Parts: sequence; structure tokens; C-alpha cells
Amino acid sequence: MNLTNLHTHTLYCDGMYSAEDMILAAINLKFQSIGISTHGPTPFVSDWNIQSGRVENYMEEITVLKEKYKNQIDVLLGMELDYIPGIGFDELSRSLIKRLDYYIGSVHYLGYFESGIMWTVDYNLEELTQGIKESFGGNARHAVELYYKMISEMATNYQPPIIGHLDLFKKNNKDNALFDEKEDWYVKAVENCLKVIKNTSCSIEINTGGIARGYTKEQYPSTFILKMIKDMEIPVVINSDAHTKEGIDCKFTEMYDLVRELGFNSLNYLTKEGWSKQNI
Repeated sequence: MNLTNLHTHTLYCDGMYSAEDMILAAINLKFQSIGISTHGPTPFVSDWNIQSGRVENYMEEITVLKEKYKNQIDVLLGMELDYIPGIGFDELSRSLIKRLDYYIGSVHYLGYFESGIMWTVDYNLEELTQGIKESFGGNARHAVELYYKMISEMATNYQPPIIGHLDLFKKNNKDNALFDEKEDWYVKAVENCLKVIKNTSCSIEINTGGIARGYTKEQYPSTFILKMIKDMEIPVVINSDAHTKEGIDCKFTEMYDLVRELGFNSLNYLTKEGWSKQNI
């Protein structure tokens, strides 16, 4: 088994450790490769995305670390880029894609408060509820459906190598505070999104970050969605969305067991030689 994690965050964004700390932790776990994927820059002020003025420093540092540890592990230069409604990937993000070993395409931002500030689906329930009220007249269904349409649009327009935390919207939906994942309309929204992704080159990540950070008890995407992904033969990767070095391999053993139980035959992974599949 090729041990790897392509979704990690560092002090360049909202991570708790340096890139070198994350690499050393991966080496200690006997990983064959590790991707560093800071939250990419956004065209507005954000306290958890890398600032545009630090992008070159980030890319230079990861390049140096690649060389430093090349005999111990494959270090891969990535970013998690935000696909933003009405903007998509902004000009700076688009210019960075060609310079990266890979990137993760994610939807965090979904609408604007009346103040003009953008809100995200994953900060906390208070912000999410306020955002849905001010952007969608309080209609959570319309917000969720737009979220999945944005992922579909991103997959169609850019085909990111990895689609991040597909059902991130559930993070603040504890006890069905806003919607029920079993409702027909929700399942249909997910299904329609997966049908689009199926016709692209994208992989979907199985992401344990919500578990690692204590937000959820289940991985992204939910197991019933993973069954749909398996039936549609969409490729998957396993990542932990690590914001700490301790979380680099969070629940990986359980995720390997889960994909086997669901009938997946392989996982995608990336090394310096490129993308490959490994049997599980």
C-alpha cells in the first residue's frame, strides 16, 4: 500500500505546523509521499487563506523541501483552491494551477451577507444560518442545491485532479439542524452532481478532516454517497485534510477498511512520477 496524504495545511494558512513539520511527521509514519496543499489565495480578505504576497515564498519553500527530503519521501506541491460563485477560480488561482504538482478544487464560499462580506458553508452554524437567511431567504434547500451545482460547474469547467470534501455542507448540520440527508431532494442533488463528475477526470477525496477536528463523526462524503460513487466507478483518494501533524493519518486504517467493504477495487495516488492506481 502506497501511504500518502495530499490534503494538508500549514502555517501559511490555517494549519498549526510548518510544512517541514508535516513532512517529517509523514516520514515518521513511513509515507511514500506527502502533498502540501495550503488554502489558495482569494480575491478578498480572508484570515484562513494564504495571502497573495506569501504565495511565492510558499512555492519556493516547498520546492526546497522537495529536494531536501527527496531520498526519504516524495514531497508534492499543491494548493486547495476555492471555486467561488460568480467568480470561479480567480485569475491568480488560474495562473498557479500550471505551476503546481496538483490541486484540490473545493467550494467553501457560497454567498454574501447583506454587508457584502462572503460567508462559508463550514465556519459555524450561526454564520451558515445567517448566510442562508440573507442570501437565500432562509431556504436551506436552495442553498444546498446551489452548493452542489457549484461543485458540478467546477468539475465541468476545470476538472480539478481532486474534488475536496464533497458534502462539506453537512459539517454544521448536526441533528439535521437545516436539512435531512435522507430527503429525496438532497439525494437527488448529490446524484446529479456525481453524474457530472463521472464524466470528468476528477477524483473525489475521502476526507477524515471533520473527524480529526471533532466536527463530525463520519468522513466526507457520507457512506451512502460513497456507495453511489462506487456504483458510478468514480475514482477516489484518501486524505485527512490535516491541520496538525498528529492528524496526518487520521482514521486511515478505518477508511481503507471502509472502501474494501463497499467494494472499491483501487485508490488513486500521486507521486513525483504522476498519478497511478493501487489495488486495495
